[in-house]
Amino acid sequence: MNIIDLFSGAGGLTEGFRSSFNIINHVEMDTAASKTLQLRDAFYFLNQQNQLEFYLQYLQKNISFEELLAYVPINIQEKTLNEKISAETISSIFDSINQKISRQNITTIDGIIGGPPCQAYSTVGRARNSGKKDNDERIYLYRYYIEFLQKYQPHFFVFENVKGLLSFKDQFNEPLLPKMIQEFENAGYRLHYQLIDSSMYGVPQKRERLIIFGTDGTIAPELFFKQLETKKENSITIGQLFQDLPFLHSGETVNSYGQTIPNAFVNRHIRSNSDIPLTQNVARPNQPNDLLIYRQAAIDKSQGHNFRYDELDPSQQTHKNRREFLDRYKVLDKDSVSHTVVAHISKDGHYYIHPDVTQNRSITVREAARIQTFPDDFYFETSRTHAFTQIGNAVPPYLAKKIASTIIDLYN
Repeated sequence: MNIIDLFSGAGGLTEGFRSSFNIINHVEMDTAASKTLQLRDAFYFLNQQNQLEFYLQYLQKNISFEELLAYVPINIQEKTLNEKISAETISSIFDSINQKISRQNITTIDGIIGGPPCQAYSTVGRARNSGKKDNDERIYLYRYYIEFLQKYQPHFFVFENVKGLLSFKDQFNEPLLPKMIQEFENAGYRLHYQLIDSSMYGVPQKRERLIIFGTDGTIAPELFFKQLETKKENSITIGQLFQDLPFLHSGETVNSYGQTIPNAFVNRHIRSNSDIPLTQNVARPNQPNDLLIYRQAAIDKSQGHNFRYDELDPSQQTHKNRREFLDRYKVLDKDSVSHTVVAHISKDGHYYIHPDVTQNRSITVREAARIQTFPDDFYFETSRTHAFTQIGNAVPPYLAKKIASTIIDLYN
């Protein structure tokens, strides 16, 4: 099946579709995320050619990104289109995709996947952003998605976004989702939507996201969610997810595995490629006062208590707002799944404190990626901040794989 991937981010949704679908194009406006996508395409090509040594050389900084791409065909390099989808660019984006379709002699586009940036619909900061709705173009990016549906007329689409879309109201103070649904239906698609919790599908993270599945009538869209239900499974805990990772302190980088044998889920889905060493296991440096708070919060968590900011000694309370966000320092529960990883992790790690009090730090890029079920051989460009942002915005690949296999089940 041939698909187009819109608003791709780092490619979490794409990662789950790769094994069963031909991805014609990723379209992503962020430069760092686009480089991540391009690198991942290169990884899959080199792996197929038994030439992963070049990927390894890049990770070890022995060759540059450009030197790595010299081993990759131009059609693989050009799968990623680093472009913002807008009224000014959509025509040229169509032209670029059409060229790839023509070169591959493709006659049918089977699906479109992706979800526009979710910040506009998020419940976080909603009151603060309410006055900006008249000028917030992100609210209506879904209409470009519909233009792609009208242009390529795929059999199905998968549209992913935040839970907040269910309650979001537009600038007319009217619910947006019913209007969106009507516009999708006007474009010729039947659809069904459901709130999906990733932790019910084997992802070690409680992450609720709205999934809209639409079809051109080839199958009934509600069947998608009935079939997806059959793929539910229990998740491993954070303790199990991290058990094979090395010990490190705040500000340290340790890119070698620990001595503990990995959990079976990790061995099968996270560490499946033994030829690639651990990367990006870097913990950000933390301020001394934050480390004191981290330590206390981790001790409290180990004793069954969730730490509150107003419990601190007043001399340690540096934030002006001492009445709200009292859980701004939060420790991961080693005996359960993680709370939702969001893009704010790129700003600080206070909400993602490692459960081991002796390590006394926030989680690393690699640990955050594992919570999202990215495999360890997945590398995020171009900095620690960019990596955290891409991870926080992504669809968990393990959930995406189940979405992809559900589609294959239905169409088979």
